[in-house]
Amino acid sequence: MYLSIYYKLCQSKKQLKESWIKGSGLHRHHIIPIHSGGTDDENNFTYLTVREHIIAHFLLWKIHRNPNDLRATHMLGANLSPQYRKTIGEFCRDHKIGFHGATKEQRREWSRRGLEEQKQSGDKNTFYYWSSEEGRKKRASMGGEVGSQTQISNKIGIHNPENFKKNAILGGKAIKGMICVTNGTHRTRIKPDKLEEYISKGYRRGFTISF
Repeated sequence: MYLSIYYKLCQSKKQLKESWIKGSGLHRHHIIPIHSGGTDDENNFTYLTVREHIIAHFLLWKIHRNPNDLRATHMLGANLSPQYRKTIGEFCRDHKIGFHGATKEQRREWSRRGLEEQKQSGDKNTFYYWSSEEGRKKRASMGGEVGSQTQISNKIGIHNPENFKKNAILGGKAIKGMICVTNGTHRTRIKPDKLEEYISKGYRRGFTISF
């Protein structure tokens, strides 16, 4: 069923080649993706809107179960379920894609560039701002009650629903003495004696999520 829908979509949009220009909103899509052995021959191209492009790669995922197609839907803007995002993360980890294939120097450079972009943006709700001298002074001047209300409004720290759930599961005593680690798509707290095990799986100490 998925295969039939996919090829009908691709064939019905091939005639839009002449409309494929900058600003047209059309994407050139490989009918057989490069990651599945496709080529750049003209007969392997069709021309889709962003929404159709997302649907096309999701249909390919349903047909072939290649996580690269899930990655494509995610990169095109699809709001994937936690399970699909987990599948992408594990695939990237196992094949050293993106963050998982980066050297320590590349990761440091990405972190530096990220902080620089936050600095240049002037946004006052970023890690860079709140860790700057101005941000620290503002936090101190806000006081407990006002500061708490700001955190609630912006879903910062434990007021973020996801953080609250994690804290509730771990419990206050369990959090004490634990280490936060991330693999770029997922972060968790572990006991110190588990650190080497997680590092061997591609994790590192810290909170930053890069994808």
